Amino acid sequence: MEKNEFIEIFNDLLAEEGLNRKQFAEKCGIPYTTVIGWTSLNRLPDFTALIKIADFFNCSIDYLTGRRNDFEKAIAASNPSSREKILLKHFRALDNENKELVIKLVQNLS
Repeated sequence: MEKNEFIEIFNDLLAEEGLNRKQFAEKCGIPYTTVIGWTSLNRLPDFTALIKIADFFNCSIDYLTGRRNDFEKAIAASNPSSREKILLKHFRALDNENKELVIKLVQNLS
């Protein structure tokens, strides 16, 4: 796992959830100093912390470590347009309630 890649992914997940490092630490039960170590001191989380982070953000450990899952490989292979990439980026930034609303809207349009 590349340190910079983990930090980038972790920071993106924080931004998507609208959390800062301290809020994440409090909600996740990981000491704030540990979180700062990952993001400021280029340390990597241990296995237990990776599980907590993945559970918190509802993602895989593979995703956190920069390994692409089958869905991401399929998206990349489909050569999405810039508009589709923008749509996906904005969708990922929504909270879960709004994601469900968007899904229902799209299903009704189909």
